[in-house]
Amino acid sequence: MTSQSPVNKSTQPFGKRQIFTLKKRDTLSKRLEAYLLETKYSARFIQFCVAIMIRNAFSPLDLSFVAKEHVRDLFLNGEAPASVRHLCLYFQDYFTTEKEWQTVISHLYKNQQEFNQLTQETRLHIESLRPALISGEQPVDRKRKLKAAFLDEAGKMHNWSLSNVVCLRSPQEHLALLNILGELTIFQKEGVRQFTQVVWLDFAIDERSRNFDIRNEEDPMYQAKESVQEQPEKTPAKKQSIKTSMPKDVAKENSQAAQSTTSANQSQQTQHSILSEKKKLGKPPTDRMPSWKNLNAVGKIPKEEKDLELEKAVRKKTGKKKNRKRNKRK
Repeated sequence: MTSQSPVNKSTQPFGKRQIFTLKKRDTLSKRLEAYLLETKYSARFIQFCVAIMIRNAFSPLDLSFVAKEHVRDLFLNGEAPASVRHLCLYFQDYFTTEKEWQTVISHLYKNQQEFNQLTQETRLHIESLRPALISGEQPVDRKRKLKAAFLDEAGKMHNWSLSNVVCLRSPQEHLALLNILGELTIFQKEGVRQFTQVVWLDFAIDERSRNFDIRNEEDPMYQAKESVQEQPEKTPAKKQSIKTSMPKDVAKENSQAAQSTTSANQSQQTQHSILSEKKKLGKPPTDRMPSWKNLNAVGKIPKEEKDLELEKAVRKKTGKKKNRKRNKRK
């Protein structure tokens, strides 16, 4: 028998599932570092680290400063692609001195002016969020689950959830933190980038504690409908393909057939209603039917009332007796 070689942990896949489910900072760091050494995808590596920072802001676990030494080396000495160099702002706390931070800026940008220009939008909201990104271990008041809805790059809505979270910040901060995911390109489905904009957030204890919904006009974070699109209703593929591929004359014949079918159905319905009316009327009444005894019934001729005293006197004279049936006991 041939002995099998041990599985190399660096070949294990790393992506969204690992980012949002692995529970130990050391495990995340080792997996990330192995991924970087094997693939050399420094842009994806940096984005993975940012995504873990977002999770750390909502997690009671200490997931801060993941893969710290590799991040520091990449921004100080390595080659950070231009597509992700603006993300260095999220890692400012990885550098302990102002001198180190200025080295990062000079390494990534031509000068301070280029840095200020290209990072202006990110710097507007990052300062207030940086403590949450490196918060470390946080107290847990109760077991919670984060549920949120995002728009993807095509404007379609999709849901996302994260287990074991805390709710320690304001809805404005939650909105800003989740919208950082919109700066990342690593999360895609069928080539379409996900998480471009967060729409609503629940911390589901009983699924009634909605934190914010930017579609709600009464919500402080309300945004106009132009920026928040609902997922359009999908037309069944079979019906749509038949309709588009059908020739004009065939479509005309089908419409005529449909009209004739409709008229036939209408005539059948009319006949059915006539028959049902006849059934309601029932058979014409006879003398033996109980309803005929009702003198107030419409369209019925009442029987002549008998003079009982006169009949009794006639029977005495003629000697005839009325035959009566008697029940005989056996």
